[in-house]
Amino acid sequence: MAQTNPTESRRATRAPRRSVIVLGVGVLALTFLVYKSTYNRAATLWTAVILVAVPLAAWALTAAGDRRRRQRRPGPLDEARRSLDVERVRTARTEHGESAGITEIRRQVPTLTYEQAVELHRYV
Repeated sequence: MAQTNPTESRRATRAPRRSVIVLGVGVLALTFLVYKSTYNRAATLWTAVILVAVPLAAWALTAAGDRRRRQRRPGPLDEARRSLDVERVRTARTEHGESAGITEIRRQVPTLTYEQAVELHRYV
């Protein structure tokens, strides 16, 4: 199994936090400018609501679309299982052992990692 770098995972969680802070500062700045230019609390509140609601709605719709696409997309093991010649794998396994079966899977689908080939070999 691939090892994850803890520094990369920390950076991945920092990036959304930074963007939220930057957007929050922008919303506050624009809200302050609207209030200073109009001295109208209602206009200021509506400006703040719109400045928060529009990016939030766009993010929610994008996240929902990404989630739907991920659920529809089959995994690499499903695609490999469909394209595999199961009889050749079984023949190699019975004649030469399990490692030959795994090697045959990797020969047929070279994009698989060794771990994925072993996982696929269990179900063939």
